[in-house]
Amino acid sequence: MFSRRQRVALLSVCAAVAVAGAGALTATAAVAAATRYEAENAPATCDGVVESNHAGYSGSGFCNGNNAVGAAAQFTVSAAAAGTATVRIRYANGATANRPADVVVNGAVVQAATAFSPTGEWTTWATKTLTVSLNAGSNTIRLAATTSNGLGNLDYLEVTTGDTTTPPGRPAECTGNSPIRCHFAVSPGNYTVTAWIGDRASAGNTAMSVEARRRILPAVTTAAGTISKYVFTINVRQPEGQPTGQGGTGTPGLDITFAGSAPKLSGLTVEPASNPLVVYLAGDSTVCDQPSAPYTGWGQILPTHVSAGAVIANYGDSGESSGSFLSNSALFPAMRPLIKQNDLVLIQFGHNDKSTSASTFRNNLASLINHVRERGGVPVLVTPPVRRLFNGNQLTSTALHVNGVSVNLPAEMRRLGSSLNVPVIDLTAKSEALVESLGPANSAQLFLRQSVDGVTDNTHFSEYGAGKMADLVVQGIRERNLALVSYLR
Repeated sequence: MFSRRQRVALLSVCAAVAVAGAGALTATAAVAAATRYEAENAPATCDGVVESNHAGYSGSGFCNGNNAVGAAAQFTVSAAAAGTATVRIRYANGATANRPADVVVNGAVVQAATAFSPTGEWTTWATKTLTVSLNAGSNTIRLAATTSNGLGNLDYLEVTTGDTTTPPGRPAECTGNSPIRCHFAVSPGNYTVTAWIGDRASAGNTAMSVEARRRILPAVTTAAGTISKYVFTINVRQPEGQPTGQGGTGTPGLDITFAGSAPKLSGLTVEPASNPLVVYLAGDSTVCDQPSAPYTGWGQILPTHVSAGAVIANYGDSGESSGSFLSNSALFPAMRPLIKQNDLVLIQFGHNDKSTSASTFRNNLASLINHVRERGGVPVLVTPPVRRLFNGNQLTSTALHVNGVSVNLPAEMRRLGSSLNVPVIDLTAKSEALVESLGPANSAQLFLRQSVDGVTDNTHFSEYGAGKMADLVVQGIRERNLALVSYLR
């Protein structure tokens, strides 16, 4: 058993080397280049939704903020030394009125009601250039709407400082070009991973995943000469996939893969994370980090929603019931001592409680809840997602998790949450609405199909389906205003 508080020496990965298919990283190229922070990805946060329905944006989308006074987009930016920085904000305002915003740097308003004038169309992007003072190290730049119209659509923020250092280059731990695979010999724990994605000489299309197919960054497109910096917090454990080793134990340490149609990587660093908010997942095969495609748990996709400073620790495991997860030494007994004050523990069971009595089911969940609270953590019950079993156009009782001894398991979870004052994310109801709205035929894409996936399975998810379930879980996290909300992208 490993403690999450283990620390390892900082990995210095500053080899600025040219690699096949990538332009050489030179000081001359770096002097004119700004550091770009995409509004749709960590370390940025968006009070609104990330969309991609208006062409011309950079990266994978843009921030469409809420139409409200105070609705904000916030960027965490770095400066090598204290001093003046030039900030360029790319935005679109297809409305007819100015959408002003306060520019707040490290908590202080430095430019009040800065104009973001109409650009004519939502597909017409403009750049607002400002000069601000930054501290050495990490800084926050926040754009907060001053009218009920909210902000314009924000594409990215670029920062140019006196720092002319290049991205650190691909470290020796990375090999290959398509995909690029990197392995760092670190101990179990939580790590801050910074990736400079893009290339000085050529365009790229790059996706990022870690460990056992855990998605971190969907594919982003970068133009030639553009390098974007991304920061993530990553949980490392051994085995790296399912805690009981089902499907393989992987390799000790941290594995990072950069894929996509033309992956470009100009730098990568790994260092121990400082006291992140940890979100533990306790669940079954619909949650877990599935080591082999096409099977995908929603917990594998959830990290794409989470900014640096918070981390998903997925202890989901195939075949587990509420009772087996509680008793198996590789599962809750291994997770429990790692839980710290205010960490979240999302608890989803039901698929494998096929013959569990109502009282036993409640007792198992209550025991998990009590143990989490003893550690200072915050338990959250997540009712199980539906199976794709239809009777006409409606799901059957089996699909809705009424088990073989007539126990309505989601109903038991709802009642228990109410009696013990535990937040409940009703993934059963949310997934029921989604699956029934798609109908018997179209809902098949959420699960596994012989024609596409090589297997027919109406319980487990395709990668697409797991992404939709993760979206519903995030929706529930927002509705319950859990601590993770402030870290959602």
